[in-house]
Amino acid sequence: MKRFLIFLGLSAVLGSALAAGQAAPSGRGAPVPTRNVVTFTKLENEWNDALRRHDAEALARIVSEDFEIRSAAAPGVPTARDEALRAWAQLPALQSSVGQMAVHEYGELMVVSFVWKLGEADGRAPQSFFVVDTWKRAGNEWKAAVRYAAPIVDGGAAVPGAVPPSAQSLRKKM
Repeated sequence: MKRFLIFLGLSAVLGSALAAGQAAPSGRGAPVPTRNVVTFTKLENEWNDALRRHDAEALARIVSEDFEIRSAAAPGVPTARDEALRAWAQLPALQSSVGQMAVHEYGELMVVSFVWKLGEADGRAPQSFFVVDTWKRAGNEWKAAVRYAAPIVDGGAAVPGAVPPSAQSLRKKM
């Protein structure tokens, strides 16, 4: 019994020492994306692929029946689902990508924010948008319910309350 207690005590001390050594981040490497970031990156990329292919059926499956877009240019005037579907059909086939994604889970609702980059089109320079998509569960799948979007402008006004990354003392973990 005495040997067992000594073994148990040494195991606890050794386990604590190993855990303490692993607790401090090394500062190397990229952060590992969460399961939700992986899931919604896939969904957003499927949406972007459907836009590029002008796949109206896929787009209709991705967005909910009550989907709307709210843009910074006209925040009080939403674009309804059918109008958005018609507008998407007129877009040039652009390459696009999503990055800097964060996903916040609220039960059957997911709030997904990211930077959406669109390639060059019709002589226009590439564009970047800050997007917040709200997804809701519909059975076993997710449907986009609302998209909020604003162009990213270099040197644009700072958002009240937002602290520049270089001045932040604490960094939120992914």
